[in-house]
Amino acid sequence: MEGTTAKINGVSLWHHVQGQGIPIVFLHGGPGAYDYLEPVTALLDENCFQMIRYEQRGSWRSEKTGPYTIETFIEDLEQLRMHLNRQNWIVCGHSWGASLALAYATKYPTKLKALLYIAGTGIDPAWHIDYRKNRLNRMTSTDRAEYLHLRSAIEKMQDEEREHTKNRLRALSLKADLFNHNNFSKLPRMDEPFVNSEVNQEVGAQCETYFSSEQFKQAIPFNSFPALFIHGAADPRPYRYVEELAANFQKGEFALIPNAGHYPWLDNATILGKHIKAFLSRIDKQ
Repeated sequence: MEGTTAKINGVSLWHHVQGQGIPIVFLHGGPGAYDYLEPVTALLDENCFQMIRYEQRGSWRSEKTGPYTIETFIEDLEQLRMHLNRQNWIVCGHSWGASLALAYATKYPTKLKALLYIAGTGIDPAWHIDYRKNRLNRMTSTDRAEYLHLRSAIEKMQDEEREHTKNRLRALSLKADLFNHNNFSKLPRMDEPFVNSEVNQEVGAQCETYFSSEQFKQAIPFNSFPALFIHGAADPRPYRYVEELAANFQKGEFALIPNAGHYPWLDNATILGKHIKAFLSRIDKQ
């Protein structure tokens, strides 16, 4: 894999730059996962866009040094922009990366040309309850029975058996994220060394307080940059919370991708690409 590392905000961050034109940075999910968004960049013309992918601190090829806080991750991204000498850019995030993109955009709105928010969760913590229900409903009856059994039995397990069960529960959850289960082998890796559990737990624990705070919610309506919120219709994470978030933006748009789950480029890349390119085309003309 091409790419380079550079000291940014005190840690070495892996990043990859390709193409020319309007800069657009891609933020992977997790927290604590790795860069898996190359298939999304492939939907765009590298003669029109300079596509920047990077791995957040603690992730795979980047330095595993804290602090692992949302504020630190925001500053890492801003320092990356400065390191690359870009006046402003389009910020595109997927899942947790969408939340990070939103947090960055709200703190540094003048550095944004536009926001692309793919398969996020919105800012209302109630999404968790609906997600758990939807996840079970999207499982086959066989997978659902196995999932419920393992969830009830895991507390009594130890060591290797417990670890094996955690991996199986993760696999069943990931399968429910797809509209087409045949795409399971194409999903991002969710095992070591690709996922840093410490980052996932520490940053994940901060999200509810950070994004549901009154201070954060009150800042959103003042954001005047164009923003496209994209969600797969079959994603267990309920899209209504994202649609509500989009409605609070001055220039917010919402697009629901049919026949697609949490990774819409796997299930329906054609429609996903159509929405992204149409949005970016409008931005380019402004």
